[in-house]
Amino acid sequence: MVRKFVNGEEIRPIHMRIGIMGACNMRCKFCNFYDLFSFKDSIKTDAAVRLMHEFAATGGRAVTFCGSGECTIHPGYQQITRAAAAAGLRIGLITNGSRLTHPGIRECVAETHTWVRIGLNAGTEKTFNDITHDRDGTFGTFLESPGRLRAAAVDPDFRIGFNFVITAQNYREIRQAARLAHDSGAHYVRFEPEFYSGLGHDTIKTMMADITAGLNDAAEMATTDFEVSVPKLDRGPMDQVEEVEGDFEKCHYSRFVTAVGADGNLYPCPQVHLNSRYLIGNVLKEGYLQILEGGRRASWEESNPQRTDLYKSCFYRPQNELLEWLRRGKIHLDDALDSYRVEVPATLHADFV
Repeated sequence: MVRKFVNGEEIRPIHMRIGIMGACNMRCKFCNFYDLFSFKDSIKTDAAVRLMHEFAATGGRAVTFCGSGECTIHPGYQQITRAAAAAGLRIGLITNGSRLTHPGIRECVAETHTWVRIGLNAGTEKTFNDITHDRDGTFGTFLESPGRLRAAAVDPDFRIGFNFVITAQNYREIRQAARLAHDSGAHYVRFEPEFYSGLGHDTIKTMMADITAGLNDAAEMATTDFEVSVPKLDRGPMDQVEEVEGDFEKCHYSRFVTAVGADGNLYPCPQVHLNSRYLIGNVLKEGYLQILEGGRRASWEESNPQRTDLYKSCFYRPQNELLEWLRRGKIHLDDALDSYRVEVPATLHADFV
């Protein structure tokens, strides 16, 4: 695929990130909503199943369920994901974890999913409940459910772990969260500073020394079987930076990965889904391939030929820089692949790009 991209040939995305509903059973204080977000949005089960088959038939290989809402509370989640798996798609899930102990969901995840990432976001139940407004006793399930799913998973590459968004409310619990993740049987815990709000890192700016110390202690808990991912702390708010970050002019990553919101619309990437400036077209009403190749995406790209002012900072900067440098000839693909084969003998979850 990368070779075709470098040669200027057309390729289709192999990874779809999708939110099948806007509703959520939690109200996390740091959650981010774009202008097209609605709690009422939901993709009907039969429409989602059709989309899974359509995506697979057009070269899709993997789907991550990660909506602005909580996908596992969709009444058709099991039917949708089992249909996706039957169509040959690998499945990832980003979840608040509240439904992973429900027998139907637990069995479906173990039998069909490739990976799961749970929002931890606290080291104690009290802070977790304060941040999320959870009423289902979810925090109490975290110590056991990852290990149980790991043991029951069918996919030999199955991975399950936690994500912790660092805020002014929970930064003192970084060490406790890392310990909980380690003891739960999870494969990893990853930390990221809050940057979704307009204030971005300013919310935790005065706590950076304590946060750094906590992250350093957490990193020492890493073993060969348990990964601790520690972030860079110097990124500013995504929509507040004055200079364009990264040496690339266009979003090339969206050639490999696409995003669908619970409103049924296609967006170029998950960073900007449900943002009206990036809406391309409705795949439920007009068909996935029709939107992708029927002119709507081309028209949108012509109206946005360069990176827009809104997202000068990009989640996928390394991927986009690599692809741009390959296109420019700044680096050569065969050299890059040779180096990669030496450094990474086996690629995990490659279809998720």
